[in-house]
Amino acid sequence: MNNVQTRLIDAAADGALVLTSNKRLARYLRSIYDREMQQRGKCVWPTPQIVSLDGWLSRNLAELGESWRLLDGFPALRLWEQVIEEDAAGSELELLQLTATARKAQEAHQLLVEYDCRLDGLSLTEDQRAFLRWQKRYLQRCQEHQWLDRAGLPGLIFTAMRNGQLAVPGQVLLAGFDQSNPALQMLEDVIVQHGGTVRNVQPEVDLSARIHRHPCADARQEIEQASRWARRLLEQGAESIGIVVPDLQTHRSRIERVFREQIDPAASLSMAEDESAFSLSLGSPLAETGPIHAALEILATGFRMTIDQASFLLRTPYLRGGQAESDQRAKLDVWLRSFRQQMITCKRLAELAEAEAGADEIAKCLQTMLEGAGDGSRRTPGDWAGHFDRLLLDAGWPGERSLSSAEYQMAKAWQDKLLPALASLDRVCRPMDRSKALSLLRRLAGEIEFQLEAPTGAVQVVGLLESAGLDFEHLWVMGMGEDVLPAPARPNPFLPIDLQVCNQMPHASADRELDFARSVIDRLKAASPDVVFSYPLREGDCELRPSPLISALDPAELELIATHDPRQLMRSPETRLAEEADSRGPALTGERGEGGTGILKDQALCPFRAFVHYRLRGHELDRSQPGIDAMTRGDLLHRVLEYFWRDVGNQQRLLELGQDTLTDKIGDHVEQAIDDIFAGQSRPAETLLDLEKDRLTGLVGEWLTDVEAARSTFEIHELEQEHFEQIGPLKIRTVIDRIDRLVDGSRVVLDYKTGMSKVDGLLGERLLEPQLPIYAVAASDSKADGVAFAQVRRGDCRMLGIARDDGLLPKVPGVRNSKPLQELGVGDWMQLLGYWRQQLEQLATDFVSGEARVDPVSYDKACQYCDLAGLCRIGEARYQSEPGEVVS
Repeated sequence: MNNVQTRLIDAAADGALVLTSNKRLARYLRSIYDREMQQRGKCVWPTPQIVSLDGWLSRNLAELGESWRLLDGFPALRLWEQVIEEDAAGSELELLQLTATARKAQEAHQLLVEYDCRLDGLSLTEDQRAFLRWQKRYLQRCQEHQWLDRAGLPGLIFTAMRNGQLAVPGQVLLAGFDQSNPALQMLEDVIVQHGGTVRNVQPEVDLSARIHRHPCADARQEIEQASRWARRLLEQGAESIGIVVPDLQTHRSRIERVFREQIDPAASLSMAEDESAFSLSLGSPLAETGPIHAALEILATGFRMTIDQASFLLRTPYLRGGQAESDQRAKLDVWLRSFRQQMITCKRLAELAEAEAGADEIAKCLQTMLEGAGDGSRRTPGDWAGHFDRLLLDAGWPGERSLSSAEYQMAKAWQDKLLPALASLDRVCRPMDRSKALSLLRRLAGEIEFQLEAPTGAVQVVGLLESAGLDFEHLWVMGMGEDVLPAPARPNPFLPIDLQVCNQMPHASADRELDFARSVIDRLKAASPDVVFSYPLREGDCELRPSPLISALDPAELELIATHDPRQLMRSPETRLAEEADSRGPALTGERGEGGTGILKDQALCPFRAFVHYRLRGHELDRSQPGIDAMTRGDLLHRVLEYFWRDVGNQQRLLELGQDTLTDKIGDHVEQAIDDIFAGQSRPAETLLDLEKDRLTGLVGEWLTDVEAARSTFEIHELEQEHFEQIGPLKIRTVIDRIDRLVDGSRVVLDYKTGMSKVDGLLGERLLEPQLPIYAVAASDSKADGVAFAQVRRGDCRMLGIARDDGLLPKVPGVRNSKPLQELGVGDWMQLLGYWRQQLEQLATDFVSGEARVDPVSYDKACQYCDLAGLCRIGEARYQSEPGEVVS
């Protein structure tokens, strides 16, 4: 113990009252007191009077029997919001950010009461006059219900002491207060008047202490170096290391990640839950924890939901049957995504879960949620808290598996913190509907802090104010830039600035901030015999300077241990990683390949892509899109053209149709295609379908009129016909969109495309579009005399391909007039078929043999829209192949 702690502990042992600035310091001093009593050989000792100032005031209020009156925390803030909302209704003030405005108004009220000030007779702005109206209404509501506002609590307690209603402590020691305030002054006045004493115990700087400053390149480097500094001290046997972060809320996630990587890398890799090596004083919002997030999503389930919401309900383990039905639910999730739609009804999802996936438990859970969503009653927040709890219980929350220690604590926080917080709003809220109650519950979950109950580690990361009164063997204070301490003045906008400056209210002026900053710096210097103040030199493109309060300190010469970040170690030139080239998988057993022509297309683009897609069955999940997605629109177009040509049959009948008849016939087939496509999935809104019908009718009409009607005479030979083709050692299934027979007996194969098409993939050195060539080189009874992409695109309908001779297809050249083929030395159709067959057989041979190299033909063609980039890590190869070289 240091001198300050010794004085505090001795005084507490003698029965003195020790008041601390916050609860953390009170817990810290009580733990020191208990250890000291044990060291003195005591087995039993009285509970010391060590408590935070707020806790002591609340305790005295309980002794008066008036705890029920205290309006504090979220209920008080909610009352301010209601008052502001009522006053601003129908005016331009309605545009205010309600919660932020309420917090500032509450702060202004607190300052006025604490400093015993009034605004009567002062020149006020419009906003300040609005605040006066809000304050008046707020105080009226409090008076009507006999509520006691937290700002008036000190005055009530100290008045009761003067009147003899409460005992006045004889000796009080204050710990952790950087500066005095009106409440402390009132406390001192009362105690001195009754013959007692008040002492503000402040630590003193050890003249032999090592206090330095340390510049860092930026905030990221600052966090990393602090963690490496702490790791070195731990390995040297240090037992108490402090890291003070002024803006801990902003940097919490990064600090937690970096410190875990550097101080406890094994826990980082194993995802350990405890914080035995280091501890953070700031927890995460309760809403971000797994079980609570799941509970809120379950309660938010309504009559309709997005596919992402449905997917979450199917994947979460926090519902009944989450383990037993995990496989069925996962398959249903994939199937739902294949619809590529954004919305589904809860009723439909329950039906699919039961009928299609055999997942009865999730179907029952969904039915429970649907019944809950239909509750149209109005209840108090407390009644809704009970309702929500029962609904979750009926849905099997928090799941059937055993909870981990962390999950158990989170679920317990739901019962012990979140639901009571919602119920506490009964005092200030009228009965409300379910949506409003759920919104309040979600907001509370976002504001209530959750922290695992775990032993305090040797390294403690705390905020600037939370560090008050703590002491360490070694201390690092980061972020000490000139804009942090002293901070810029931040006067409350609802109070006149002159009033705030005159009464020395917090944040009122630069002088007030400077005085506060000096107190904090002095306290931090006295908190350890080894103190490092660090600061970043740059934030983005902005250069930064250190706080003027530390600029006179000598620069630190720090010994930093080597990094323990696994990723940095792997990239280190000193680290030698074992490399093994594994570019081939097992050979395909049997000659049948599942996947059709896409096998050879992927093999041509990149062998690894074909191996993962068609041997490992690895694919990115389908994504929902607004409206009707591009793939479904393409399927609709294929269906419409298929139905049309099955009906019409040849060009002659097409030409005989009048324009009105043609439009009607197309419209009928559009209706039929839409009914077929959406028969097994949720049907989009009719307004959206009407737009799609108009689009399809116009597009198909344009294609038939501008391209099909202008061609040489033809008849349909095959439509969507299934074939099995033998390509080298591989047999694949193909479905040809369409084969036309011309007057001279020639046959041409067409493949519909709704996007921009190019023939480069057909006629280049590397065959990238194998689908049409497969049809062209198929068995003799299916051989074609021309192949083409039928580009059905609004304003750009045309055919692109290659034919035996000119004139077989409109604007499609014959082999002899193709410049790309001339460069390849291909002079006639049969030679082209031989060239294609050779490449197709080579692709099939490579696939069957298990060839799986990461060898994209080019980034733009093979990788830009590939779903496997994270698996093959092509991005790293592009930028790390050679210094200064970028792989194309």
